[in-house]
Amino acid sequence: MNAKVSDEFLKQLEETEREDPQREIPVIVTIKAGTNVDTLKQRGLRIQRLFENISAISGTLTAAGIKNLAQLDQVVLIEYDGPVWALSDQP
Repeated sequence: MNAKVSDEFLKQLEETEREDPQREIPVIVTIKAGTNVDTLKQRGLRIQRLFENISAISGTLTAAGIKNLAQLDQVVLIEYDGPVWALSDQP
């Protein structure tokens, strides 16, 4: 696949596709400025949030849908949208 989906995330997608192909996966999709979000919806993206300050959208999609969406020229990057914790160097 291309650099729009990391190798690590791609492995997770393939596993999910084998176990439960209909499972919706939370993602953040970075897009090119001016992208018509209807194009993304037509590819199966269920939009949860449109970010105003950056060209990105959060939503859910199946593993096959993520692979399909990655083929669009308007899509820059697709990442898993999961919990993030800050690490501190303080004890």
